[in-house]
Amino acid sequence: MTKEPDTEKSTQETPTPPSEPSSPATANVIVSFSDVAVKKDGTYVVTVAGNRCHVTKGYNAPLYKAVRVYLKAGGDFTEYAEDIIVESDPLMLARLWVEMNLQKSESIVSQYRDARDLGEDPPITPDQFTALLMWRKAVREWPKEKDYPAESGQPSVPDWLKPVLQNDD
Repeated sequence: MTKEPDTEKSTQETPTPPSEPSSPATANVIVSFSDVAVKKDGTYVVTVAGNRCHVTKGYNAPLYKAVRVYLKAGGDFTEYAEDIIVESDPLMLARLWVEMNLQKSESIVSQYRDARDLGEDPPITPDQFTALLMWRKAVREWPKEKDYPAESGQPSVPDWLKPVLQNDD
């Protein structure tokens, strides 16, 4: 079911002012809501003053009751999108993996070359640098392999490189 955008529902609350918790003085507050979405756990998500709000019995009982009355009277609603399962595109995930790993390892390549060219101590050994370049080449060529985009076909990250790439986050 869908909801008409111009339709709004109201509820009245009688809150006690926070500075006087036992005071008999109360105020009537009208709260309009629209775009009702029902969650599988029995709570609701509605729009109040342009903001999406999660409505539960314990958090805002008057609004929760008003939404229930509205729905029992046949009011329009949708299922909350959080409960919809979306499957990932394996090709997109594989491309992201390639791009991310090349990007994250680029700084190590630059640091090594800068240190080498400036006569400073490089952050990795020459053997590690060669292994890094070979791994990066394998990452770039992986999309041409027959097992692409299967995760099991991803080029293995050298053990010494794993913590370096994680620290780059």
